[in-house]
Amino acid sequence: MFASSCSRAPQEQPKLARAGETPKHSQATLILENSALQPGAQTTVGIQFQSEDGWHIYWKNPGDSGEPPRMHWQLPAGLTTGEFAWPAPTRLTTTAGTDYGYEGTVVLLSTLQVSPSAQPGSTMEVAGNLRWLVCHDICVPQRTELRAPLQIASTTVLDPAAYALLHAAAERIPKPLPAGFHASVSNSRDSLQLALAPREPVAHAEFFPSEAEEINTSAPQEMVSHAGIVRLSLRKSDTLQRVPERLRGVLLLNGRESYQIDVPIRTISLHERR
Repeated sequence: MFASSCSRAPQEQPKLARAGETPKHSQATLILENSALQPGAQTTVGIQFQSEDGWHIYWKNPGDSGEPPRMHWQLPAGLTTGEFAWPAPTRLTTTAGTDYGYEGTVVLLSTLQVSPSAQPGSTMEVAGNLRWLVCHDICVPQRTELRAPLQIASTTVLDPAAYALLHAAAERIPKPLPAGFHASVSNSRDSLQLALAPREPVAHAEFFPSEAEEINTSAPQEMVSHAGIVRLSLRKSDTLQRVPERLRGVLLLNGRESYQIDVPIRTISLHERR
């Protein structure tokens, strides 16, 4: 079911325009996989963003500037949602530095759970207040209210168009990293070294950290491949105070396959550096 509605680093910050009542340059749509659900059932819900050419919105870690979309759900008793699943972002060069975000159309996915005590024959409203930032030469704060009805019934009713759209969106969500990749991360003086053994040749690798100010977003990520091992050098952020215990984020290989990274960081000994 579709329900439509219309910096951390010391860099130059994007210019902000005043938020309007009607979203401009980027539209958001609330999508429910099912129009009717049984008590105790779970379904997929998505928020689809469609931005005009040249405009972009932000990933959960926006990079050097910006902020991610935020949904404040307003749900009746008996409905709960999970956290959003985010597709792999794109690296965007702006006047404020390097951002992580999305151009064109992108869908954020979540789950919607119906309580077992929900009464068949009732209708519940899935609703929330959405705020996001859309940027080009300037950034325009956006806000809108999204809502869609959900019937509680004795049988589940699938919305075929919504299912197709959300299924396609799920294909863009980063997958768990296969154990056979044998990923490891080592800590050197000015960089973190991510190493893995992928199944297929890698011509290009790109890493997006889940947390801000861990790596230098604008620095090139140098990749070396030898004997089946791919090593990606991630320069540390100038503002990094303490190396984290684990490296978390998304690894994009060959511009197509994206994987979740959650790997402990090992410090290289002086003997290993020699």
